Amino acid sequence: MNLLTWVNVIDKKMTALSVEANLCTKLISPKSTCKSCVDHCPKTSISFANKDIVIADTCVDCGLCGTACPTGAITMNQPPLTQFVEEAIHKSERHDKVYLHCERTPVSKGRATTVAVPCLGMIPKEAWVTLLNKCKNLSIYQPQQACAGCEISTGEKLWRRELQAGEAISCQKMKITSEISGSKESVDYNVERRDFLSALFKEIKSTNKLAVKEMLGGSNKIPTYQEKLQEDSKAKLLKEWNEVGSQFVEKMTNESVYPYMKKRSLFLAELQEREALRYQEDIRLPQINESCHFCGACAILCPTEALTMKTERGHQTITLLPYKCVDCSLCEEICYTKNIQLQQAKNRTLLENEITLVEKHGQGL
Repeated sequence: MNLLTWVNVIDKKMTALSVEANLCTKLISPKSTCKSCVDHCPKTSISFANKDIVIADTCVDCGLCGTACPTGAITMNQPPLTQFVEEAIHKSERHDKVYLHCERTPVSKGRATTVAVPCLGMIPKEAWVTLLNKCKNLSIYQPQQACAGCEISTGEKLWRRELQAGEAISCQKMKITSEISGSKESVDYNVERRDFLSALFKEIKSTNKLAVKEMLGGSNKIPTYQEKLQEDSKAKLLKEWNEVGSQFVEKMTNESVYPYMKKRSLFLAELQEREALRYQEDIRLPQINESCHFCGACAILCPTEALTMKTERGHQTITLLPYKCVDCSLCEEICYTKNIQLQQAKNRTLLENEITLVEKHGQGL
């Protein structure tokens, strides 16, 4: 691995936000109506220029854009979502009381056990579901009017919306308190040392994962519709190589290299553990009418490659990989015949390998 690769890795690790422009539906197609990151940014620090997402210096690293973005085009690095959730679970297992709070809310810690985040708005509903299910002794420390006058003006509305969605999915309530007290269980040196070493190991794993991705030629370049349509053998080979490399990194780090899977992986883990959750309808997946013209636009432009179109011996099919679909609505918005609609589905559908949405037989295709 050359020096330039490591420079790129260190540069990305130093920034609070990671940007993957190739996942942004707004940049993929002008028909996309998504502007969630812009709408929720409290400092209007996000803009689009030259097929890229531009983060201005006015950014306050609150992470709201990562919560709002459905595809993971923008994600939070400091702290990473999975690392924050693991910290909360880890502390909840060792202490009788744990408090989650915003870094901008002053806390007189004493012997209280706390987990701090840049803004509660950086926590998406999927993470709330995990916290509600696994951290029964976790409370939100939120003094009255704590968000009033905060520079992150859109934060409170977003975190309360995401928490409410997480509570509806998990059928549980998170305690919100304006008072904080110490934990009955003291933290000895060995526990603190294990916490430190655990955090350090996770950081090393994260850096290695990013380094391998850089080495494999990770790029934010967004292929045009025509480029994807006329994908040559060299491009296909590079794609296969990237997939193999990604699978290797995932096995080594036990974490997905795909940004759009950060939130989804949390939800999939809960589905595996909780049978009742599988029968709820908390997701939306695309349905395609039989009158589909098989133009292939939905499959070609899908940012997460959840949709795939195949043609073999006159037989055409459009299939769905449910776990990859993040309900970004792009397929629905770009279908000029309006044959795709996102519809409510049982959560267990995400655990299915592949679903054929529509097929057509005929030699004249």
